[in-house]
Amino acid sequence: MTSTQRLFALIIIASLVPACGDDSAPTDGGVTDATSSDGSMMDASMMDASIAPPTCGVLPAPPDPACTPTATDYAPDATDMWPACVSDDGDYHRIEPVISSEARVAAFEEIAPLLFDPTADPSADDFIAARLIYQEDQGIDSRVVRRYDPHFSVPDGTDCTAPGVAEMFPDYCVGPGLLSPMILDEFAAGATGSGSEPARVHAARIEAGLLWFFYVSSFKESLTCSTKPKDCDSSYAYYTGGAQAGMGTGLSARVRAVAPEADARAFDGFLALRCWRDLDMADTATDLERRDWARGQFDRAELDGVAAILRTRLGSLCGLTGPELAYQWAFLQTLA
Repeated sequence: MTSTQRLFALIIIASLVPACGDDSAPTDGGVTDATSSDGSMMDASMMDASIAPPTCGVLPAPPDPACTPTATDYAPDATDMWPACVSDDGDYHRIEPVISSEARVAAFEEIAPLLFDPTADPSADDFIAARLIYQEDQGIDSRVVRRYDPHFSVPDGTDCTAPGVAEMFPDYCVGPGLLSPMILDEFAAGATGSGSEPARVHAARIEAGLLWFFYVSSFKESLTCSTKPKDCDSSYAYYTGGAQAGMGTGLSARVRAVAPEADARAFDGFLALRCWRDLDMADTATDLERRDWARGQFDRAELDGVAAILRTRLGSLCGLTGPELAYQWAFLQTLA
């Protein structure tokens, strides 16, 4: 299977992941492969400013957003398997008043108008200014370089910061193994004008890489919250930017724009996470079953939202040409 085929397979499969436990089978989740003008599958070497627009069939309608919660899902207004807790009023109640992760999402939103415009090429100065924001003290870069992804299993004691470990386990050591070198390379290429790609293509990979980082970070922080309660706050903030339901920035805002139901169900999952920690406030949590109910709930919804972002960008390819097409293709390749 080529990288392009894997991309479309992931989008098709991930688009059908239920945000809140719908067990019904979709009637048709197929997506027509994007092709070049001669009908062959596109690959990275073809995605330059001169390529012809892809030939696409009609995309099927997105899956029905209606869904049925699983037995273990939490919602503030539902009769469920959760005891009464602090989340029952529908607001996320911070464990600590200041959440450092909020500033990293705010930094992403500062970078966005500098770089993330598919219709224009950022200047070298734009890339330099964006990199300074990215590398602020205790900023995004300080966490990307050490981020690991608990979705992947590795031997106990694996330390992604140790020499050679990130190269051995790049999917688990996603920050140092994949994201950090890629993002820094794209900042450098954009600032120096090196390479043959339009400047906006380097920006597209940065955008996708940072959204990938925020997605992974929510899941990682929800795990370390088991021994550091304040990390539940970080998990919630990496997705929402520290906002309440329907008002999130960063990844939440981008999911809400294309899949508002997934965004709402993700927020319920973070309420579940906070509810668990309200019911189990020991320094080291003991109710790991309920913790995993909460983590699974928001992670399913976030994945559904990311799949919707990919599906929307994929659908946009059929009406694009030149550098704008190249931007979206680079974004898809990176995030998918």
